[in-house]
Amino acid sequence: MDYFYHVLVMFCLYAILATSFNVVIGLAGLFALSHAAFYAIGAYTTAILTTAYGVPVFVAMAIGVVLTAAVGAVAALPALRVGGHYLVVVTLALQVIVIDILRNAQGLTGGPDGISGIPRIVLFGQSLSTPGSFLVLAAIVATAIYFALRLLAVSPFGRALRAMRENELAVQSVGKNVVALKLIAFALSAGTAAIAGSLLAHYIAFVSPQSFSIDETILVLAMIILGGTGNLFGAVVGAFILVLLPEILKFLDLPVGTADLMRNAFYGLMLIVILRFRPEGLFPERYRYTLPAEAEQAAGAFQLTPLANFENGAVTLAGENLHKNFGGIVAANGIDIELRAGLVTGLIGPNGAGKTTAFNLLTGFLTPTSGTITLRGRPITDRRPHRIVHSGVARSFQDLKLFRRMSVLDNVLVAFPNQFGDKLHNVYFRPGAVAAQERANIARALEILEFVGLRERASQEADGLSYAEEKLLVIARLLATEAEVLLLDEPLSGLDPNTLARVLPIVRRLAAQGRTVCLIEHNLDVIREVCDVAAYLDGGRVLTIGRPEELMKDPQLLERYIQ
Repeated sequence: MDYFYHVLVMFCLYAILATSFNVVIGLAGLFALSHAAFYAIGAYTTAILTTAYGVPVFVAMAIGVVLTAAVGAVAALPALRVGGHYLVVVTLALQVIVIDILRNAQGLTGGPDGISGIPRIVLFGQSLSTPGSFLVLAAIVATAIYFALRLLAVSPFGRALRAMRENELAVQSVGKNVVALKLIAFALSAGTAAIAGSLLAHYIAFVSPQSFSIDETILVLAMIILGGTGNLFGAVVGAFILVLLPEILKFLDLPVGTADLMRNAFYGLMLIVILRFRPEGLFPERYRYTLPAEAEQAAGAFQLTPLANFENGAVTLAGENLHKNFGGIVAANGIDIELRAGLVTGLIGPNGAGKTTAFNLLTGFLTPTSGTITLRGRPITDRRPHRIVHSGVARSFQDLKLFRRMSVLDNVLVAFPNQFGDKLHNVYFRPGAVAAQERANIARALEILEFVGLRERASQEADGLSYAEEKLLVIARLLATEAEVLLLDEPLSGLDPNTLARVLPIVRRLAAQGRTVCLIEHNLDVIREVCDVAAYLDGGRVLTIGRPEELMKDPQLLERYIQ
């Protein structure tokens, strides 16, 4: 039985590794190859502290978790600037560096020989020195970690991670701090892997660099791919299959070494089949909501939150003498623009005139080379995009940037401001408040979807919407931000007359309720119908501002625009 218990203990440890790694790989979409390094840091920290310094086991384990989480946060720093295969290279380098340190720091880590004589864990006076006794602890810890990470995955914080995975620019445009999300995801994943490492050290009473090679990271990654990226239960199933498989092969009457070769061949074949026929894994990522009864009755009751100190026609957002140079290319050449409360401002001009550049400057996605940006008279020139959203300015994008692998409802929910569940400590220490607010937000999100005509699509993935419905979802996501200033980049282009007839009143209603609305549009009939004022841009600057009908009577502007 000890052999059977040993297999189950190893399954528990790998389940911890797979679920923790899935936070970074599956939820956050950050492809890294350093998980075995975090596993090793946790194991060696507790081994060194308990054997060399006599630190109590659980204190040493806690220190190992904190230290590894800190290393994980440092490992996330490259992810702030690089992604994709560049991040793979950086994290692979971290893996190599950690193993080299373990092999060469002879006095501290024991070098290639490792550390032996690690004390066993003692609980209630009993030493957990056998697989059967240790299994209980391993199973309890693995189960607790699974449910803790599951709570994270279904929380607003987990939703923000998935949104970041889908599109970093879009998640910033709804007020999420990408830097914090990446740092927390890496730190949490690393710290959890350290728990598995600490348990391993005290289970086998020995650690060596060979136990934490890149092969371990690849094995855990294979578990996630097999079970399902983004699905924590799938990661556990993947761990069970790939831990059990080599043990089953040991019972086959095969020549020495053949079982290992068959195992590697089976791994490769299995992953090829999964990636070819079910790339989402055995258990695809699925998150469903139990909708509150009041949410089911949501039908057009949506009302924007009234603005405090609203003054119709007052300047809300202004850019003064904005310049933006990309080397020798001048994208903005002294843009002066004022957006006023209660009015819809249209930006018109030929392609390349600087309209989208103006939006990027006003919302922090570009920092001006020179010039100032003010919101209600206060400078916001150097604020990051998510901070500008918190201040009350939100924008859409010409290419929409929806969270396509998330539901329509999630696309709206992620944009709500001041969510308790966006903060990790609230997820775990104020779950009741988080759940109550989530129910209220779901009801309000459905009201918004009803308002724009997408209520029946709430549970559908955004990738399955028509182009017109995608445009409506963009507007719904903007409404959810409750921002005072709304900047819409070509929200009406490509829409059929029926959809236009639904959208135009929404834009007008936003202004009537005190919002400051600015939109980029090439359809002059739409500009004439919906806008109170229009600004003509060309050559990276505003040439003239006036009422749409006045601008369209200017033959020079019309000739220049049409050409």
